[in-house]
Amino acid sequence: MSTRNLQAELKRHRAQELHGSPLGPWIHDIVYGAHDGIVTTFAVVAGTAGAGLSWGVVIILGMANLLADAVSMGAGAFLSIRNERDQYQRLLKEELHEIETDPEIEREEIREAYAAKGFSGKDLEHAVEIITSNKKAWADTMMKEEHGMIESKDGRALLHGLATFLGFLLFGSVPLIPYFLFREGSDNFPYAIGGTFIALLLVGVTRSIVTRERIYRGALEILLIGAVTASIAYGVGVALKSVAGV
Repeated sequence: MSTRNLQAELKRHRAQELHGSPLGPWIHDIVYGAHDGIVTTFAVVAGTAGAGLSWGVVIILGMANLLADAVSMGAGAFLSIRNERDQYQRLLKEELHEIETDPEIEREEIREAYAAKGFSGKDLEHAVEIITSNKKAWADTMMKEEHGMIESKDGRALLHGLATFLGFLLFGSVPLIPYFLFREGSDNFPYAIGGTFIALLLVGVTRSIVTRERIYRGALEILLIGAVTASIAYGVGVALKSVAGV
């Protein structure tokens, strides 16, 4: 295959992958936030429904949970990515320092790592020679082999946190929508169940596409988690209703 044809095939291959989409880099964050948003907010709604609390209490508790947890999830995603990046840079500096001060030991570690991969004899020595001829490549290899870390080229930790926040906020609001549409006096819980079911199904299918697993698997898993969580919350609401005197 010619270089031009190979480049065309590579371009087509990348276009078929999720990162070829404008939302590609953020899909994981949105799905992660959306799933937690739906489940936690619906758990609050189910708990208040089980306790027979008023429309106003559902709105107050639901919105407080939704907004506070959305901020917490977004901040958590941001800090996780930033801390991982900072840790990588710190360890990389240590590896570069060790390469400068004790190159023979570091070279032997490369040799052991590639011997464990099946390299031997001249092939092993050739691989070691190539890797250790470039200090940055040498240090990057040590990071992968010794620490199990690969440098992330994505430095947009804040945007990943924002995607998680928005996913949580938008999808997490679904269980509360019936309570805003049909005010006090209506039995809104069945509508909340229906809306939550549809939202969880959508998130589950999207997760299956992202992880390239069978469509029904992701959907069923997320629906099961949502059902179990809501059942527990509803049961707690029913059980503690008389104790709390509501």
